[in-house]
Amino acid sequence: MIDIDIDVFSKDLKQCAKFLYRGTFGPQEEDVNQLHQIGFNAWFAQQYSADVSYHLYKAKEFADLSSSQIDDNIRIGVWWERAIQAPDQLRQRMAYALSQIFVVSKYSVGIYSEELTFYYDILLKHSFGNYRELLEEVTLNPTMGNYLTLNGSEKYDPSKNTNPDENYAREVMQLFSIGLWKLAGNGIPELDDEGNKIPAYSQEDVEELARALTGWHKVDDYQPMQPNEQFHDNESKLILGQHFPERQNAYQDLSQALDVIFQHQNTPIMFATLLIKRFVTSNPRGRYISNVAKVFKNNGQGIRGDLQATLKAVLTDEDVFNGFADNAGKGNDASKHNFGLLKEPILVITNQVRALNMKSVGSRWWNVQAADSNLGQAPLRAKSVFNFYSPSDAPQGEIADLSLTAPEFTLLTTDIMRRLQNRIWSNIVAYNHTLETQWAWDCSEFMNLIKTDIYAYVDLLNERLYAGLMSSELYDYLIDMLETQIPSNMHQRRFFCTIYIASTSPEFFCQE
Repeated sequence: MIDIDIDVFSKDLKQCAKFLYRGTFGPQEEDVNQLHQIGFNAWFAQQYSADVSYHLYKAKEFADLSSSQIDDNIRIGVWWERAIQAPDQLRQRMAYALSQIFVVSKYSVGIYSEELTFYYDILLKHSFGNYRELLEEVTLNPTMGNYLTLNGSEKYDPSKNTNPDENYAREVMQLFSIGLWKLAGNGIPELDDEGNKIPAYSQEDVEELARALTGWHKVDDYQPMQPNEQFHDNESKLILGQHFPERQNAYQDLSQALDVIFQHQNTPIMFATLLIKRFVTSNPRGRYISNVAKVFKNNGQGIRGDLQATLKAVLTDEDVFNGFADNAGKGNDASKHNFGLLKEPILVITNQVRALNMKSVGSRWWNVQAADSNLGQAPLRAKSVFNFYSPSDAPQGEIADLSLTAPEFTLLTTDIMRRLQNRIWSNIVAYNHTLETQWAWDCSEFMNLIKTDIYAYVDLLNERLYAGLMSSELYDYLIDMLETQIPSNMHQRRFFCTIYIASTSPEFFCQE
């Protein structure tokens, strides 16, 4: 890995803008200029030291304001408030990425909104911590225990017809850590002599890991699950080639099992790839993956699994600043044509809402976006443990034919595209909302400029909605629209049409 002075790139306003789209829920007014002035390293230092904007205490505040219990409207309302207003943007953004890796979901029997809010706070707590500590707290969290049925898993007992539950054992390896296939350092699956991918673990590994994880049960919603040794299998085991001696108690087996997973050669590569795809690009070069994985292995001080260092590597690799991506599935060939990603619908909305500086009219935030139904996704509401989409998803046609991926396209059905654009429109016309359950924003600056100076007006659209990244083609189209297509005295119509086009342009839906 070549060390680079990342602050050299902060001298470029466009690099600053692109960086903020990746590392936050969208830049707001003056964010780009501030980053340009202080540099990337100072920005990271600020974000690392910022107080954590936890969700649960805010959800309790919202519940008290409504004289109600914490439900999903409150939980997701808090998520929107934090995504839009919290100063610890990098941590909030990281927690959201982690929520799509260490998936739990409302769509499961016996999982309630307050428990989900507490679980999300665990992700916030560990966002800049260590992967190994995060993995253990997630494993023993009672919400995860219910979701992937580790809670109450018992050793084999023919008299009771019980067997160890394999659900969590399988998913912790497949989705949270090592993945399905043995990987080379650049993230490409290794092949055997016959050209087949090599499995990273076997069914026997799943069964043995399930035995190691028996005996844990839920005490309450907020404490880690506790062991009940009479239900723990304390016989010897062999997991991923590692021997587990007999007579180990439940915590000793769990700790050794998580250590084996943590130290597995695949884990840094798998986790690096997942983070890169959530933050930067759907088709990273092998070199980029390898660089980030090396930082996961060693943060420069001999520490493995440092998420703060790993995330910084994700956001500041040379490939990020140079815009290099995997070239049509051809390994490490450099190409700028495939760099970036399609934004998830929820990120399209956070980008728009932060750009407009929308705020709740009342003291609490309501889920006015109706995220689950209108956007096809909402925090901790994936339909399965595989998240809203798989990192390897690719739409049929040119992308799949080129062996590229574009996972977020999975969400963009015809219906969701219609609903998403309707939400964008609803946010635009919310400038005059006054009900406590609504969000609103101040459009006066836009309206004043469109009456006096259309070039200054489109410059403002570029600055607020695109952080200066609007293409010249879109800029010229908006100017032409104002000059030739809509009468100059129809100020409101001119405003609505142009800001809607700017907010629904394909380039607003993409992150480069």
